[in-house]
Amino acid sequence: MKNSIKHLAHWGLVLALLLPLCAAVHAGEGDALQVSGFGTLGVAQDDRQDMATIRDFSQRPHDGSQTGPSWQLDTRLGVQMEYRISPGTALVGQVVARDSAQADANSSVELAYLALQPVPQLGVRLGRFGYDAFLMSDHRNVGYAYNWVRPPGEFYSWIPIFSVDGLDGTYRFDAGEAQWSIKAQAGVSRVGVPIGTAIFDFETRSLRSLSVTRQSDLWRLKAAYSEFGVDSEVTALEPLRAVLEKIASATQKSSPNISAEAADLSRQLVFQGGRVSYATLGTVYDDGRWFAQAELGHSTSTSSIGTSGNMAYVGAGRRWGDWAAFARYSVAQQGNTVRSASADWRVLGLQNVQAKAIGALNAARIDQATLSLGGRWDFHKQAALKLQWDATQVNPYGYALWWHDEQIGASASRVNLLSATLDFVF
Repeated sequence: MKNSIKHLAHWGLVLALLLPLCAAVHAGEGDALQVSGFGTLGVAQDDRQDMATIRDFSQRPHDGSQTGPSWQLDTRLGVQMEYRISPGTALVGQVVARDSAQADANSSVELAYLALQPVPQLGVRLGRFGYDAFLMSDHRNVGYAYNWVRPPGEFYSWIPIFSVDGLDGTYRFDAGEAQWSIKAQAGVSRVGVPIGTAIFDFETRSLRSLSVTRQSDLWRLKAAYSEFGVDSEVTALEPLRAVLEKIASATQKSSPNISAEAADLSRQLVFQGGRVSYATLGTVYDDGRWFAQAELGHSTSTSSIGTSGNMAYVGAGRRWGDWAAFARYSVAQQGNTVRSASADWRVLGLQNVQAKAIGALNAARIDQATLSLGGRWDFHKQAALKLQWDATQVNPYGYALWWHDEQIGASASRVNLLSATLDFVF
């Protein structure tokens, strides 16, 4: 099944890469070719030199040696091309330039698929398409499409998957005054995630998702469920695991408590073969003057270095013509408890190995809350200026979304982040 999906995705990518050739040949033939795009020019400044945040796990945060405003957090540029071969067939490609740990041609291609619509109610896509796990999945990168500067980190930052290579289908129908859509996806994904100075090649297998959306005049409701297996190992942790296994074997008779803890720590640091599931429920209200949005999420992971727990946010605001003001509160609470030492390794002089292993497990925890206040000015029909202040409280051993000095990991921190963006579409 996995190989079949890869082959389908491969041909979808090939077809989408033919889009520029189609454009060159048919650019003069009516409206068959459509080119659009979006972008954000953003700057952010926090009040800490021992911490730095990320927009998502695929970004590499700076290491504290960089000071002053950061342009890399939110700045991005995307271009999308759609070539309609027939009323029910189209090729779609999208390239996004943004800060990421693995900035190559493959990771820059967000969309590359063949779209088929055999009947008005049914749409099928083959190739690379957006990962449909959130309320904002379709416009996660498009800052102009939402009111705040960026999606709430507690809810959106922890999962680096933007695209899926495979096959999906959407069935749409009307019921009363509402429009419904049911979408199912199957495929694989691959993205680079920074782990220290190395890049973890995060590969998923058997990724499946199902979502149901209801759209009415003022309300949008969406429920989604997604799960996937992890098909790669964190190579940066393999030397540590090898040392732990040696300690477990060597101390099995002389220090059984140390041996048991070393073996358990080694097992807990395994990521490959794990399985992650994610369920979300979200809603949007917008009457043109007042707007509100909220999502609830619950994730589980069979691996201790995978994210599990609960996350949520709620935001609301009001418009006055071209101006808007908003407030938002978001929170994430890790499901895994804080790991602590269960044996005294000082008798062997190996307490540093123990501390490093426990630190690696606790480093995967997200435990924080953010209050955001901001405003938006739509000075042009295709552009907007935004300003946002975020006050984040990070609880002890809850720093997975931050680069931070090691000595502050066991304590709580408060961070203020001020951001300004120019968002536009074309």
